[in-house]
Amino acid sequence: MRRPVIGITLELDDHLIEEVERGMRQPLQEKGAMVLAIPRDTPVHEIDFVFDLVDGLVLSGGADVHPDWYGDPVDEKTAAAPAAHDAFEVTIARRALDAGMPILGLCRGAQVLAVADGGALTQDVPTLHPDAGRHAWPWYEIALDPPGDHWHEISVAPESRIADWLGDGPKRVNSFHHQCVREVGSRLQPVAWSLDGAVEATERSDGAGFAIGLQWHNELMWRHDNRFLAPHHELVAAAWEFARTRQGAASVS
Repeated sequence: MRRPVIGITLELDDHLIEEVERGMRQPLQEKGAMVLAIPRDTPVHEIDFVFDLVDGLVLSGGADVHPDWYGDPVDEKTAAAPAAHDAFEVTIARRALDAGMPILGLCRGAQVLAVADGGALTQDVPTLHPDAGRHAWPWYEIALDPPGDHWHEISVAPESRIADWLGDGPKRVNSFHHQCVREVGSRLQPVAWSLDGAVEATERSDGAGFAIGLQWHNELMWRHDNRFLAPHHELVAAAWEFARTRQGAASVS
């Protein structure tokens, strides 16, 4: 059986692309996955081709999902990504959810995952979320720094994967976002929250596959706390199983 292939959607103009890409890729490779970089502006008509190449997806961070995707008017604080980026990522995430393909969404990726599931977003946490704490720290200045003021406490649902990963240790995450998940659809549930109640993580709840959305930048955290390797490693384990099932179905047909 071939090694599983994990596709990572990327914004190629990201100032920290080298660090971000490496932070997502290395934990996947150390568990045996092949990694395929997928530009976020890949045309929608190529999704069938891409989907056949990969056994799992990482949806990376980036600009805001346009509220047209969840039926809300545009808030003045929304800085929407190019339409092609949303179209590709929301569509392939929805396709992956339908197929039970493993998915890990990080920051914007967690929001894309929620929207693909039929959910909706809070377009600006500081102005639209009651009693909001500080979530939008300056990305380029401190994103790679160890825990400091840009990390905050979260509460975690006790029966969730997040609880298993973090165990009895401190539950602190970094924070570089101004939007968050407001509502989920039928296949996800919130499993972690900041102390002001903003959703920090979602998890697939229908038993039909591995899908996790993490509002924090997990790919920049595991170097400071190796508990945060777990989401990447479990994604690979799920991708091995998805690839095995896919290969078995192909051989039968």
